[in-house]
Amino acid sequence: EIDLDNLPENDKKTYELLAKGETIGVFQLSGGGMTKWLKELRPSDFNDIMAMIALFRPGPMANIPNYINRKHGREKVTYLDPRLEKILGKTYGVVTYQEDVLLIAIEMAGYNWETVDKFRKAIGKKIPAEMAKQEKTFLEGCQKHGGLPPEKAEALWKLFDPFKGYGFNKAHAASYAQVAYQTAYMKAHYPAEFMTAVMTADSGDTEKIAESITECKRMGIEVLPPDVNESFGAFTVVNDRAIRFGLFSIKNLGEEIAGAVIEERKTSGPFKSFSDFLDRVHHKNLNKKSLESLIKA
Repeated sequence: EIDLDNLPENDKKTYELLAKGETIGVFQLSGGGMTKWLKELRPSDFNDIMAMIALFRPGPMANIPNYINRKHGREKVTYLDPRLEKILGKTYGVVTYQEDVLLIAIEMAGYNWETVDKFRKAIGKKIPAEMAKQEKTFLEGCQKHGGLPPEKAEALWKLFDPFKGYGFNKAHAASYAQVAYQTAYMKAHYPAEFMTAVMTADSGDTEKIAESITECKRMGIEVLPPDVNESFGAFTVVNDRAIRFGLFSIKNLGEEIAGAVIEERKTSGPFKSFSDFLDRVHHKNLNKKSLESLIKA
């Protein structure tokens, strides 16, 4: 029994898996680009997962190297103004979330929650006239409210460049990161069960199944071929080192025929021969085409 809401925090095995980039099947963290950054980042806590999910988007992606370098001490953590530390402290001074942009506008340029929402819409929709208006308001606000010299106000506005068009909000990043951590934890601790579930979920997608089978081989898990005496509809765990292919994933067989095969086996035991199989499985759709698919599989 796994209580997903109470998994151990900062589980070593889970973070090792992420640091190695072994993320096929892990929510939001698989794929070549993301894997490359994860291996460089070597995430060590939940904030790292959140930040990577938020930054791996068009625009904010430009900030990923800074985040990684600052985390590992290759680049100094700096703030354009000391007041920014309370907003950007957990992300090493890197603007990461949509909320960062809004809180900076409130703190440094004197916006309130009503006016900052107009600011958010202008940035998100990239309306040139509105953007020009907001830039003027922001720069003036930084000087009047924040006491910044014009060049510092300009530098602060430039920090928002990657977000002018796309900013991922923190609530999304947190909930995505939670599912990412849960799936990574399951893969790290229950590899055969996890990969079985992944392949069952992707059973209609041949390319994804092929990718998962390759991943299973890398993990030392054998994916056994379909077998009328062993397979169920979905992929099933044989043991910690083997997964049995499901009958539902065989093209041209159909779930109804697969169901009839499983039901007959449950009722009267294993099939002893090919002719025994044909004598016992009666289904209107079991024809030459579906039978050939079963034989080839």
